[in-house]
Amino acid sequence: MPLPADARRAFTLIELLVVIAIIAVLIALLLPAVQAAREAARRLSCVNNLKQIGLALQSYHDANSTFPAGGWIALPTQPRTVNMNIGWSAVVLPWLEQAPLYAGLNLSFPYNAGANSTIGHTVLSIYLCPSEPRKSDWDTWPGQAVYADADYGGMYGPRGLVPGFTDNPPAGPMIFNQCISIAQILDGTSMTIQAGEDPEAVNAMWISGHNIFDQSAPINARPPTEYGEELTSQHPGGANTLFADGSVHFLKNQTNPLPLSALCTRALGEVVSSDSY
Repeated sequence: MPLPADARRAFTLIELLVVIAIIAVLIALLLPAVQAAREAARRLSCVNNLKQIGLALQSYHDANSTFPAGGWIALPTQPRTVNMNIGWSAVVLPWLEQAPLYAGLNLSFPYNAGANSTIGHTVLSIYLCPSEPRKSDWDTWPGQAVYADADYGGMYGPRGLVPGFTDNPPAGPMIFNQCISIAQILDGTSMTIQAGEDPEAVNAMWISGHNIFDQSAPINARPPTEYGEELTSQHPGGANTLFADGSVHFLKNQTNPLPLSALCTRALGEVVSSDSY
């Protein structure tokens, strides 16, 4: 005899398994979209960081008639300067709403001196790309204390990207012991990379006078023998890059080495088409 209409109220095992399978398929379809949306938000945050850094550099130029040097260090042919081993990312602090932090810097000592250790440990989110995985917010270097990370470095110039180019003297806009003005960027500020994502560079600390890098390989294609001295990011397909006019561009991994090398120099007269990057 057939069961009464209200007697069968539970799911069968087959029905339950079918429902679970449908839910699993929906999750599998939605998860990539959620991850892509999260990465898009992180990439936008990274772009905003670089735009703020670009505004700070432009404001520094307005106040001093030059951009800051990439770093102030003692070289064999040059005298020591008062802010030895302090980097560009430290001297623009007043224009990043960090004037009290800048006031705490002792410019008479290197960045890794005890007098600057407290300041150097201060983590600044504007110098950190949210897509970059990290075990901590500090950089480490053998024999030294830890200092707050910087995922963005200044452009020293191309090196080995184009055969025969040695980058000596340095051709970029952010170099040691020399402040470059807009007037000296003869290739055009809209055609010159000033800074970019370089989270794995040696001494990648915002306080360090070594927070610069040269481009010796295509984007996100650093050879195993290098120590993180190129545009590198965790963003799929390329890296965010700040130009000397304050604009931010996403340079793709496929960017041809010839125009990429030209974008890394300030006054060599290369002609670069905007559709080549």
